[in-house]
Amino acid sequence: MSFTYKKKIRLILFVIFILSIFSLNNKTFAEENRMKKIGIRKITILHTTDMHGRILEEDGGMGLGKLNTKIVQMKKENPNTILLDVGDAIQGSEIAKDSKGESIIKLMNAMKYDVMAVGNHEFDYGYRRLLEIKDMANFPMISGNISNEYGKKDFKPYIIKEVDGIKIGIFSVITPDTQYATSPKNIEGITFLDPTIASREIVRQLKDKEVDMIVGLTHIGISKRGNYSSIDIAKNVKGIDIIVDGHSHKELDKGLKVGDTLIVQSGKYTENLGIVDIKFLGSRIISKKARLFGKDEAVELEEDKEIKKLIDEIIEENKQKSAEVTGKPREKTYIVKPGDVLFRIGKKYSVGWSEIAKYNGMKNPNKIYPGDRIKIPVK
Repeated sequence: MSFTYKKKIRLILFVIFILSIFSLNNKTFAEENRMKKIGIRKITILHTTDMHGRILEEDGGMGLGKLNTKIVQMKKENPNTILLDVGDAIQGSEIAKDSKGESIIKLMNAMKYDVMAVGNHEFDYGYRRLLEIKDMANFPMISGNISNEYGKKDFKPYIIKEVDGIKIGIFSVITPDTQYATSPKNIEGITFLDPTIASREIVRQLKDKEVDMIVGLTHIGISKRGNYSSIDIAKNVKGIDIIVDGHSHKELDKGLKVGDTLIVQSGKYTENLGIVDIKFLGSRIISKKARLFGKDEAVELEEDKEIKKLIDEIIEENKQKSAEVTGKPREKTYIVKPGDVLFRIGKKYSVGWSEIAKYNGMKNPNKIYPGDRIKIPVK
């Protein structure tokens, strides 16, 4: 085959590729125009839960950098998109613990979350600190069944958000099992109302305000590990269109239908981004479809530059604070994965492989095996 002929073939294939992209875009635009003409509107809900401060990809999920890349992509595809979190975000990692949750809220602010539910582990730094965290957030932290020692509510039970002319009522409740899921001193004087009773009253209030859709953020779970379940709320409270659930670390890929309510949950540790597409004819819901975007699909994504920069700044700030307190470098444990070599592990943490070998007393640095735990002197 001649060189000229090869060039012609490449050119033809390139033209076919470009035309296919235009064709796909034209189909998308045509579908959007068709929906607009007949009065159909689409709202997308993106949701996370139980992140537990696991902001890095090495923590087991996709990490907040890649997560935000996907979020930005989806907001470009549909500007009528809202981003929700169902709690247990600010606890569970050294990065979160070092700032008592502030670093996680900084990142969530940068990611432009719209609403966050209070989870049981939001109490782990004490109730006073939780109220400070609430004030740091650029988005509302809500919960409808928490009362303080004076019987008053420090959190709004719900918000109403208008998106493309659709009024969305978003409320939240937390499991009363929180009293067993955090240190007793963290919840002194705090009362948790039965979530089904609280949900019923909040839904009544939202209906009185003539919202078009009701979304419940329930940090309760679908398992009966405790005394409460989001399934019970769906069965016993009429009028909730979507329950975005948390606490039980379950992955509901397509969601769970209970009566007229669709229950969704995205698992834990940024392993998934939950996605719900809702279509309206006028102000009436005509379809609700759920799916998960998983960490395996995020492999090829690049980290969002702004979020990555902020994470790097937080890590560096924490290192400096630790060095000031202890006078010596922090130590991190790395679990060896298949294919790892000491040089690459060191490069990941900006530490020389020979320094790691010496630090761990390795006689033969070439012999490391999957599952080995290696101590990294993080400077």
